[in-house]
Amino acid sequence: MVSLPAPTGPNTVGVTELQVTDPRRTDPWTGATRELLVQIWYPAQAAGDAATAAWMPPGGRSAQEAYLAGLGVPEARWSLGPGHSYPNRPAREAGGPFPVLLNSPGMGDTTGWSTAQAEDLASHGYVVAAINHTHEAFAVHFPDGRVEHTVVPLDSPQEVLRDLLVPTRVADTRFVLDELAAATTDRQSAARLPVGLSERLDLSNVGMFGHSLGGSTTVQSLHDEPRIRAGVNFDGPILGSVATDGTAQPVLMLASGASPWYGNAGWEPNWPTNSGVKIPLRVAGTEHMSFSDQQTILPQLTAAGLLPAATTAKAVGGIDPQRSIDLQRTSLRTFFDAVFGRSASGVVEAIDNLDQPEVAGPR
Repeated sequence: MVSLPAPTGPNTVGVTELQVTDPRRTDPWTGATRELLVQIWYPAQAAGDAATAAWMPPGGRSAQEAYLAGLGVPEARWSLGPGHSYPNRPAREAGGPFPVLLNSPGMGDTTGWSTAQAEDLASHGYVVAAINHTHEAFAVHFPDGRVEHTVVPLDSPQEVLRDLLVPTRVADTRFVLDELAAATTDRQSAARLPVGLSERLDLSNVGMFGHSLGGSTTVQSLHDEPRIRAGVNFDGPILGSVATDGTAQPVLMLASGASPWYGNAGWEPNWPTNSGVKIPLRVAGTEHMSFSDQQTILPQLTAAGLLPAATTAKAVGGIDPQRSIDLQRTSLRTFFDAVFGRSASGVVEAIDNLDQPEVAGPR
């Protein structure tokens, strides 16, 4: 059984799903009304001996099965351990309100693939709302039993990513933020969330993070949506108008050790049109999939003799898995704590002061 690293913060973590429908938009792939399923982690009341939720919801689990099958690991040979979050627990009453962090997964990925990051942030007093981008995510299992699969090829040209996928994802992000805002003022909307959660959302402090194309979405969302105050891009290319316009919002950018993006447009130290704080860093010993839960899953399968070490190294590098997870968690928390005034340090100072010898790059 593959185990998920426990969150490090003092708060019990709750998790829930929110289905939302945007009547103003049609789905670009089906022509139907755009529907989304959002997975939300949040600080919760103590859960006693209640059972925790699964590590990944059904869509994330089916994506994981397909991913590992592609690497040669049959489903019957592995299982995911439980998560550390409690389904639909009432929100914690003390210590808030809690800043909101939107999350956009990588291309084709589903929510649940960054559970180690999300649970840890929630345990430290953040609400994390991760978005399944329907018909691009591998599979989205809606509460009524429908399963919407991807229709977007993973080898789509960059023009499709830039001109269709990223704009669709940014629109999804803005709509989810609208729905969370509605929950703070409308009783019917609030009732769709766990007890007390709508009252604990701090929508004056909104950030965003994402991996791969989710990182691209994060940076473009900073450009397009002024309610999002800061973002973290995990190894995603800079696509769309933000590449030429820049953004005034602070951005932390963590590239893998062999990233093809690092040193290219938007990633290079000098981004002349960017007016905000940008911290572009590279994490030695990592690969592209290091910035997802594959960082903890694949090495455990290798240790169990189910996956060749070379296959794991190609996906997540040679960095110690727990060290990599710790770096990601600490960087996320330190960056957003500084942006939202939860620490005394400025953004650049806070990142500079981290004890992270694997992380280096120009300022």
